Amino acid sequence: MFQPLIDECRLRNYSEKTRKIYLQYNEHFLKFSRKGPLQITEKDIRNYLLYLSDKNLSSATINLAHNALEFYYGTILKRKFSIPFQKKEHRIHYVASLNDIEKMIAVTLNPKHKLIIKLLYCSGVRRSELVKIKLNDIHTERKLIHIQQGKGNKDRYTIISSALLTEIKEYVEKRPYQSEYLFASRDGHLTTATVEAVIKEAARKARIKNITPHTLRRSFATHHLHKGTKLPYVQKMMGHKDIRTTQGYWDIPMECLNEVERLC
Repeated sequence: MFQPLIDECRLRNYSEKTRKIYLQYNEHFLKFSRKGPLQITEKDIRNYLLYLSDKNLSSATINLAHNALEFYYGTILKRKFSIPFQKKEHRIHYVASLNDIEKMIAVTLNPKHKLIIKLLYCSGVRRSELVKIKLNDIHTERKLIHIQQGKGNKDRYTIISSALLTEIKEYVEKRPYQSEYLFASRDGHLTTATVEAVIKEAARKARIKNITPHTLRRSFATHHLHKGTKLPYVQKMMGHKDIRTTQGYWDIPMECLNEVERLC
């Protein structure tokens, strides 16, 4: 039934994650509507989106479901519906202070886990990008990390400090086994679930709430903007398609900001 959707996603070179999400939402929608694709009406789609809204999901999540349905019924089946997307709500997200991040590092004994925390904060990479970093992606002389096929299948560069490069070199030399990946595992590289667990455990030990891998990425952007790094540079390092996404980090209040270089 959904093979045309899968094929079209492949032709457009959509990421595996996007393909799975589009498929999941379309499968869930049909279970909800109890109809076949050709019997679906605009009212059915509206009712489904209202159902998701009643679950207090974010506008981003609901609009993602909307995109998935529009792709299948509009692009694949050539149906025309006129349903507005939800207006994005304005939320102020938590940003970790350098003191909090340093506490997390201090209570973390495993060298690999320490490096994970530092690299998430000091380079602003996503957790899905972090686990795929290869040793040859790290350009020591230029002090850059090449992020290959990040979100949206786009390449970019982000920064890395001399101090962190030294720590990476020492870590790699002491690893129990060799691998092309920086954060290796027996099966290739660490999973994003492992990265989540590392951050969760460090935050628990440091008695800090609301810390996730994305919090460290968000903190990277916010701290750089508040210290004077130009907006387009932060946008490129973060891999944001729209500069307005990067501008959103200006709205986060910083009561006490120290220099980023203190940790990185």
